[in-house]
Amino acid sequence: MTPIDILYLVDRLEAVLNAGQRVPFTNKIMIDERECLDIVDQMRIVIPEEIKQARRVSQDRDRITGQAQEEAERIVARAHEQADRLMDEQGLLDRAREREREIIEQAELQGQDVRDGADGYALQILEDLGRRLGTVTGEVQAGIDSLRPRPAPVAPRDSRSYAALREEEEVR
Repeated sequence: MTPIDILYLVDRLEAVLNAGQRVPFTNKIMIDERECLDIVDQMRIVIPEEIKQARRVSQDRDRITGQAQEEAERIVARAHEQADRLMDEQGLLDRAREREREIIEQAELQGQDVRDGADGYALQILEDLGRRLGTVTGEVQAGIDSLRPRPAPVAPRDSRSYAALREEEEVR
């Protein structure tokens, strides 16, 4: 099944509403109930899918962050090993410590870059989803509002007496 875009469904719902026939002397329209309910059912399916997609993006971000952390830890472990080896082989403790600090700093910078990239990507996807859902919510509310019946205007009452109105009618 191909994913259906929620905005496409909102456009279809709006088209059904616009295609409805107006009921004379009212602000109501007659629409194809089956078609509207079909669109609403499809919306119920699509909206959870878009939420699942947002969760997947969040999980991907967490996975990437975890991988970056693991890589940073591996780099740090290699730095320790390399420092130990240098100390054992050459006895240059100061040089080994400096190199260890450089490798740790490099690993932390790389890890931070990966985390920042993953966070930026996730933020972009979630902001886009938020905009799309906000648009959908607004359009659905507008559709609901357009379908709600509005109270009929009340005609102003004539303050003249019944007898005066009857006389006026007889004169005509």
